[in-house]
Amino acid sequence: MSFMTNLLRLTLTDPKAAGEHIVSLRLSVGVALSAFCVTIIMAVILMFVLSGFKPTAMFPGLAPMSPVNLFAIMGFGTLGLVGCIWLSARAFGGAGRFSDGILVFSWIQILQVLLQIFQTALMMISNTLAGLISLFATGLLFWILFGLLTAWLHLGSMWKAALCFVIGVIGLSMGSAFILVSLGFSPEQVAL
Repeated sequence: MSFMTNLLRLTLTDPKAAGEHIVSLRLSVGVALSAFCVTIIMAVILMFVLSGFKPTAMFPGLAPMSPVNLFAIMGFGTLGLVGCIWLSARAFGGAGRFSDGILVFSWIQILQVLLQIFQTALMMISNTLAGLISLFATGLLFWILFGLLTAWLHLGSMWKAALCFVIGVIGLSMGSAFILVSLGFSPEQVAL
């Protein structure tokens, strides 16, 4: 447990160093995928607990989904994002391993779960305070994300990491839309 506590403290003070620490573990793809699955399961369980154990929609306007569907969408979506970021970083001279990216995003998922638990506890005290903390935490999470990506991809610059993240999100969106249209969904359905 002290490993997680030390990594959390390092993440909040120096995300690039935390990323270097995660990358230095040099875990295999199997172990990285196992850690990734555990973190996605934790996130799905938390979502269902917070929704009163009812099917949950990932985004407003989408149909509620069962835990298995939610796990599949979150898991494959995040793996797709890791792949898109990894490929875009290659254009900027990035040299990180794909399995290290899975570990980095597993850690980000744990941070998001901890933040959600903290925000839920704060909402019992004050919705206004929880909203302010949420705004601050969003900025902090992006700073942490870009620091972790910089270490994983060996880019040397948080700006390059941010650009790779944006390119990865755009690539994932376009690729997902292409796949859904190929499967027979109409462009209007995909746009939702």
